[in-house]
Amino acid sequence: MTVPGNVYSYGVVLLEILTSKLPVEEFGEGVDLVKWVHTAPTRGETPEQIMDPRLSTVSFAWRRQMLAVLKVAMLCTERAPAKRPRMKKVVEMLQEAKNS
Repeated sequence: MTVPGNVYSYGVVLLEILTSKLPVEEFGEGVDLVKWVHTAPTRGETPEQIMDPRLSTVSFAWRRQMLAVLKVAMLCTERAPAKRPRMKKVVEMLQEAKNS
């Protein structure tokens, strides 16, 4: 595995947690979890609509944290490996989300 590959895999795990969906679920022809999440805006879906509703109903602060983690997951699963953050930056962004 490469470093960008590891970051991508970590992003997929975050997406699994946030959506409560498996990466290989049926999202349509040729669409996996990553593509499904990244194309949500073009389908007119908000982040809240793709995240597991059980996660965002706990509190407003928790919902805000989950949205921040979703942003991190989307950066980690960028199509171009060069656009993905380094793992150190991922950890920093997750700590910021936790403290927000």
